[in-house]
Amino acid sequence: MVALVVAGGLSAAPALADSQAGTTLAQTVSAAPRWTKTYAWNVTKTADPASLDLAPGETGDVTYVVGLTRDNGTEAAYIAGQVCITNGGAVATGGLTSVINVTKPPSATVVASTPLDTSGHPVLAPGESRCYGYEVAVPSPPEAGKAYKVSADTSITNHSGHLGTPFGPNTSASFGWPSSITPVHGEVSVDDTMQGNLGTFAGSATTTYTRTFSCDDAGVRTNTATLTHTDDNTAGPSATATVAVTCTTPPPAGCTLTIGYWKNHPKAVAPMLPVWLGTPDGQLSHEVTTTNDAVAILNFNGAASNGINKLRGQLLAAKLGIAGGADGSAVAGAIADADAFLATHAPSSWNSLSKADRNDVNLLATTLDNYNNGIIGPGHCDD
Repeated sequence: MVALVVAGGLSAAPALADSQAGTTLAQTVSAAPRWTKTYAWNVTKTADPASLDLAPGETGDVTYVVGLTRDNGTEAAYIAGQVCITNGGAVATGGLTSVINVTKPPSATVVASTPLDTSGHPVLAPGESRCYGYEVAVPSPPEAGKAYKVSADTSITNHSGHLGTPFGPNTSASFGWPSSITPVHGEVSVDDTMQGNLGTFAGSATTTYTRTFSCDDAGVRTNTATLTHTDDNTAGPSATATVAVTCTTPPPAGCTLTIGYWKNHPKAVAPMLPVWLGTPDGQLSHEVTTTNDAVAILNFNGAASNGINKLRGQLLAAKLGIAGGADGSAVAGAIADADAFLATHAPSSWNSLSKADRNDVNLLATTLDNYNNGIIGPGHCDD
């Protein structure tokens, strides 16, 4: 609602004051109420699972969940408008100031007040008009349907008849406060770079969709959900989810593969399990039965400085290669020695080993590493 604009001004000073080197002012005031509740949004996006290890011809489904949250909103009540001032005389204005006061008739009590910012154009030339914008907050909640009045009390210090004393017009505009609050950013539209538009939402919500991936999608698949405020088409927050798609082809037969290959291709590990690290009857032997366990061992269980962890990882990689068809005769003795050692030693034994025993463990791990890299034995699959 835009308030009725009421013009105000002061007539010219009496003849006695006309000889003074002053000027006169006239002005109009506009006022419009603003009663809003502004909402803030947040968005999250997850992918489950976050990685897929696929074989050629195989597909995997990923479920994406987009979560939207809207807060309870922040209420604001204020009046916005302009004070348009005209210099009606032949000299420039001096000391131009104005104060915006808000009352609720019939009461004359000021309920809100703010100075008018004239700093961008503080002097009006003879005959010049200038409009100055203002906003003044009022106590919230405002009284819906009640009358409000905005007055601009404007003065200069060189008004004719009042030189040296602040003097000028007081002009007002009145209106009735609206009966309802206006929501701001109360609704959002959600667009997803993978799925397209997910709909329009007026409150906290969750929406899901499923996508199917294959080896053709190998790589890191990134997509983003972005909110747009429907009332003003401005962008809101966004959230991104990633899915790592790996395509694992069966390893070639008759050659060896590095420890790095096996730990990054758990799909290729699975058909080779179970694998014993140590002899099956050893007190501390370990049977590897799951890909998660295998990957942890191939990563030295996060402690590469422990030589027994290195030996376990290299032995597992060698046995996986042999299970895949590689000739293991070049390291048959090293494998037998490693199994005998691991049947009676766990990684926790490393710090208690003598220097000579540590050297023996490291030598076995190096021999198996050379085999896995194709330095000895049938050769690496990349050769």
